[in-house]
Amino acid sequence: MKTLLKGLCVLVLTASLAQAGDEKDLKKIIEDQGIYVETAQKGIVLSGYVDTSYTYQFAGDPQTPSNSSAGLSGNGTTTREGAAYGKVPSTEASFHTFDRNNDSFQVNAFKLALEKPLPDENKLAAGFRADLIFGQDARVLNSRDTNSVGFGFASSGSSPGLVSEDIFLEQAYVQFRVPWGNGLDFKVGRFVSLMGYEVIESPANLNFSRGLLFDATGPWTNTGVMMSYKFNDIVDAQAGIVDGWDNSAANTSGIQGFPMAVTGRVNVTAPGKNANVATSFIYSPDGEPGTASPGFTENESVFAANIWGNWAPKFADDKLLLGFNATLGFADAAQQDTALAAPGSPAATDRTSTWSGVGLYTKYQFTKMFSLAGRLEWLHGDNDLKFLGDGQGPAGNSASPNVAPGGDVDVWSWTMTAGFNIWENLLTRVEYRYDWSTDAYINGQDQHEVSLNLVYTF
Repeated sequence: MKTLLKGLCVLVLTASLAQAGDEKDLKKIIEDQGIYVETAQKGIVLSGYVDTSYTYQFAGDPQTPSNSSAGLSGNGTTTREGAAYGKVPSTEASFHTFDRNNDSFQVNAFKLALEKPLPDENKLAAGFRADLIFGQDARVLNSRDTNSVGFGFASSGSSPGLVSEDIFLEQAYVQFRVPWGNGLDFKVGRFVSLMGYEVIESPANLNFSRGLLFDATGPWTNTGVMMSYKFNDIVDAQAGIVDGWDNSAANTSGIQGFPMAVTGRVNVTAPGKNANVATSFIYSPDGEPGTASPGFTENESVFAANIWGNWAPKFADDKLLLGFNATLGFADAAQQDTALAAPGSPAATDRTSTWSGVGLYTKYQFTKMFSLAGRLEWLHGDNDLKFLGDGQGPAGNSASPNVAPGGDVDVWSWTMTAGFNIWENLLTRVEYRYDWSTDAYINGQDQHEVSLNLVYTF
């Protein structure tokens, strides 16, 4: 398919560029960068993928919940930082965000990316990038904004829990370079967050399912201005000002102060290019509703920091990859929210939430066609406000009557993924995931998931 597309592009564009003698350059661009798109500007590249899957979930001790307010616990309506995702078909998808449909086939994503990248040369230059995601992933991404009705933008006319839009604008930014020093690059628009080890695109991750730390601890996209600078071959850095914690626009209603957020990252690459460590943060002084808990309605200050790294030992001949990820976050609101519970209860008085987590990752490429990837994660909250949203734990839930209100949340997850590259451009993955928790934050305390994933990339 890709060969056919390349051939057609070469035939069409060669005719239009023959007088300029650019045929060889055009062929090289297509081979190096992918599908070349004929537009008014040269150098624009189209890429993307189609991601499909089947998942089956089951619990070690399945029980039926009676309380639908338990947020990410998977008991009824799942909520994540104010975003209602709708009913979960089974109660064995606790703390899952994307892969939550049981015993069903899914079109997870059809992604299209169009880009005019900046050149390698340090000179005045401009470009752009736009990423569109269609399918089930788009519904989840859109619902991150409480009132989202598509394309990641908010609308006051929609109702949480009824989001059904299948198109998400992941990125749309212009970029330009100022040839100062080694080159100062700017992005203006919507772009993916600097935080975290895993990314929105499942095929770019080591495992099919997104992990606990990606799903529950940091922002996914930001809108604003981002500046990047590469000091040398070892150190590069980014810094930006964005609209709020994780939305296309900060909720500035009633905010007195700074409604934006500042974010940044420093990345250090080993001289041998086989290892790197990246440290990032995001801080919103006046924050926005729903960050510490979906139940909070007042604006909150938010801070999160993250460090992750990769190492490909040279003795393993590029077959082994080891990675780590650690995160810490804090959110606070100054006013008491008595709507969550009666005055004097933990939900009404404790308006802070602190969360942390650690992840370990590994992948070994046995042959060109077969690989194994593993992931082990731990997620902790000093109370259940961040992840469950009610500040009372599952204490009111008949399935978990022994959990103390507002208690600590500890969740672990282990994932093993077998990857097969048998056909050109087609990635096939078979995955097993096991989650368990303290008390009964996961219904029945543990759960299992088996997945089959096929991704074609172009």
